[in-house]
Amino acid sequence: MALLRWLLVCSTILLSCICKQALLQRLFGGPMNSSLEDAGARRALQFAMGEYNRASNDMYGSRVSEVLGVQTQVVSGLKYYFTVKVGRTVCRKEVTDLETCEFHKGPNLAKTVTCRFEVYDVPWTSTISLVKSVCT
Repeated sequence: MALLRWLLVCSTILLSCICKQALLQRLFGGPMNSSLEDAGARRALQFAMGEYNRASNDMYGSRVSEVLGVQTQVVSGLKYYFTVKVGRTVCRKEVTDLETCEFHKGPNLAKTVTCRFEVYDVPWTSTISLVKSVCT
């Protein structure tokens, strides 16, 4: 009987350690690492860059030069968290597709910033908004 009780206590402790480790690795409802292979993440980043360019006083358009991190969080919709490097292109903002524009190379016009964007998307209501935009 004592052996059975000892086995039960040991297995409970072991199971709680395994569950705790699993929860530390993946917090349900918390942000999860993602990538731009996800169509929703690509769309959200395009939206964020559109808002960035709209808010900018620069006559040149900017686009993402490097993606440093992408996270997704399921809330009452989807939240996307991006950390990206943004560079100034040679194209003026009026150009509709900045993805084909080269980056400025001259030291007077070349400008790169690191930005953190938070985008909230509710696809079933066609609602998307830029919640946070911080560039340094």
